Amino acid sequence: MSEDAGFRLTDWPAASSPAPSIVADQAETAALVEAAGWPVSAIGMSLAHRADILVLDWRWQVPIKLPALATDCGVLALVSLDTIDAADALLTGHAARCVFGGSAALIAAELSELRMLVKAGHARDPSGDERARLQSLASELARLAEQLGALSEEGGGDETGPVLADRSHAYQAEEPLDRIAARPPSAQRVRHLIAMRRLRDRYFPSDLFADPAWDILLDLTASRLEKKPVSVSSLCIAAAVPPTTALRWVRMMTDQGLLERRADPADARRMFVDLSDAAYANVCGWFALVEQRGGLGV
Repeated sequence: MSEDAGFRLTDWPAASSPAPSIVADQAETAALVEAAGWPVSAIGMSLAHRADILVLDWRWQVPIKLPALATDCGVLALVSLDTIDAADALLTGHAARCVFGGSAALIAAELSELRMLVKAGHARDPSGDERARLQSLASELARLAEQLGALSEEGGGDETGPVLADRSHAYQAEEPLDRIAARPPSAQRVRHLIAMRRLRDRYFPSDLFADPAWDILLDLTASRLEKKPVSVSSLCIAAAVPPTTALRWVRMMTDQGLLERRADPADARRMFVDLSDAAYANVCGWFALVEQRGGLGV
């Protein structure tokens, strides 16, 4: 499934509010930005200090360092799997977004989010802003769930109401059990589960079962058991979704405390990603419970 699916350039109109000052590193980059419906104020790295948002084409090479930027400047980098590790390391600490390739729809979406960060003055604290946005989304979902529940109760007289209500209980998770120290699964066991998940793609469209958060958790669990470091580019592949989508999930899971980033001691231009200790313990607990119940789990 293409990452462009569901995106429309008109969903993020640059003219809906005062446009930020966008500086592109070169003319080709500016053309991609303008094709996404956003005006470019200037071209050239010598003007980077004037930018509200700086757009960089790093699909083939990443520089050693960033130029001097304004305090609340956002950065959008166009990257590839060959450059994402260096780009991610260099952009640490900035309000930055990465897009794989030059998709106009994805550029428009990421510029829209950067504009909101810059406008709110949170460009130097993206994690806090992301966390607030996620909490707001969770509250909205909870509100919708309550409304749906009320509608179900009102429709209790319908012949299908009780049947659907009864069936729903079969799919609800059990009450959480008392936590006990769980013995970690073997790396082979985790890799086997990942392989079983991929077998579904032989019989159904791969995007039908897209579950990047679980794929990321499983891959990092196996890698920790194997004592192998995992780079951002490797994790994007393991997520089994388009890479720009995978980056969003990595960012969100990091903000939620599930993932942790650390610098590669042998190469400052690369960051490794690992599970937090709490997330690792939870995955091990899930494996232990599934084994106890005699099921494979997917």
